[in-house]
Amino acid sequence: MKKYIFIGLFVLACSICKAQIFKYKANIEIIDTSMYYSIYLSPEITSKLNHKFSDIRIYDSQDNEIPYLLKNEIVDNLYQTMQAMKIVENNHKISKKHTVIKIENIYELDINNISLVIENTDAEKWFNISGSEDDKNWDIIKNNTRYQSEFSDSATASLNIRDLPTTNYKFYKILVYDYNNEKIKVLKIYNYQTLDLNREFTEIQKPHFKQDDSSEINKTVVHISFPEDQYVDRFDFEISKPRYYLRKAELVNIDTSSGKKIRLDYYDSRQQEFYLNSDSVNQILLSRYKIKNLQLVIYNNDNAPLEIANITAYQQKEYIIAFLNKNEQYTLKFGNINLPAPVYDLKFFKDQIPVNTTKITTDKPIEIYDANLKNKFNIYVKPQYLWGAFIFVLILLGIIAFQTLRKK
Repeated sequence: MKKYIFIGLFVLACSICKAQIFKYKANIEIIDTSMYYSIYLSPEITSKLNHKFSDIRIYDSQDNEIPYLLKNEIVDNLYQTMQAMKIVENNHKISKKHTVIKIENIYELDINNISLVIENTDAEKWFNISGSEDDKNWDIIKNNTRYQSEFSDSATASLNIRDLPTTNYKFYKILVYDYNNEKIKVLKIYNYQTLDLNREFTEIQKPHFKQDDSSEINKTVVHISFPEDQYVDRFDFEISKPRYYLRKAELVNIDTSSGKKIRLDYYDSRQQEFYLNSDSVNQILLSRYKIKNLQLVIYNNDNAPLEIANITAYQQKEYIIAFLNKNEQYTLKFGNINLPAPVYDLKFFKDQIPVNTTKITTDKPIEIYDANLKNKFNIYVKPQYLWGAFIFVLILLGIIAFQTLRKK
C-alpha cells in the first residue's frame, strides 16, 4: 500500500513541477475575425522578459495554451539571396575557450545577416564579430551578443546572426565562446538577405542623464539611467556644441561590468564602440541591449568637451504571431527568466503563415503575484525558495519510501 502511496506522491510532484509560474499577465484585445494576428509586445512587456523572450505564453479563457511564433521566425523564411562564404580559418582554441572562424568576402558582398550551418545541437552561444580590410586591424561589429540555433530534427542546424550593421569588409572574424564547455562545429557559412530589412522602433521611457567632464583627463563621462531594466535597440544623441566634431565614444553597461558574478539575463553587449560625428546622425543601433545604468564615455583628446543636449532611447517593435478566434479573451502570461522556449508544431508550418498579419495590442501588464498572493496572504516568497523547499521534501519522501520498501 505504501508503495502505491509513494508512486502517487511522485506523480503528483512531477505534475506540480511542470507548472509554469509567471509574474505578470496582460489581456490581448478581443478581435471579431478568426485568423492569424501579430500581437505587439510593448516595452512594458518586453522589459520583463528574459533575453531570448522565451518566457511568454498565450492562454485562452479556458486556460489552454495557444501556439505562437516570434515574428522574426516568419521573416527568416524570406531569403532573397543566400551566398556561401569562403572559410579561411575554423579552429577551436581550448585554452581560450572559443572557436575562431575567419571568412573572406571574395565577392565583395554587403553583409548584414550571416547563417552558420552547425552540427545539430541546441546551441546558445555568445559571439564577437569583427571586420578587417587587411586581416590585421579589426573593427568590432558585434560584441558579446547571444544567439540561439534554430530547432531541427536533422544532422545539422542553422544559427542565424541577424541585424548586423551593413558592411563589406574583405575579412570577417567570428569568435564563438564556449562558456558552457561545449564547443561548436561550424560546417558552412552563408550571407543572406531578407525581404524585410526595415526595423520599426518605438520610443521608450526617457532616460535620466548627467554629464561629467572633470572626472577623467580628456574624457567626458555621461551617466545614463532608466527607472527600470529596459531592452534598448537604438540610442539617438543630440549634441548642441561645438559646430564641428569627430569623437570616439563607448557605451558601457555598468550593470554587468563590475567584478560581481554576472547574471546571465544581464550579460548582453557590455561595451559598444562608435563615433559621434557632426556630419551625420548621432545614432547607434543595438540588439536587445538590456540595461538600467550605463555610461557614455567620449574621448575628447585636446578638444573642449561636447555638450549633450538630449538622449533618446528606442526599442525595436516586437511581435508574436498566433491564430486567434473571434470574440475569445486571450491572455499573455510572462515573467519567468528560467522558462525555456516552447516547442510547438506550428514551427514546422511557418511557411504557410502570412507574413503581413493584422497587428493588435494588449492591455498594460499587471503583476499576478500582487493580485493572487500579496493581497491574499500579505506575504510574498520568491519562487526559487518555494521550489527549493519542495525539492527537499520530495527527496525526503523518496528516502522514507526507499527505506520502507527495503524493510519489506
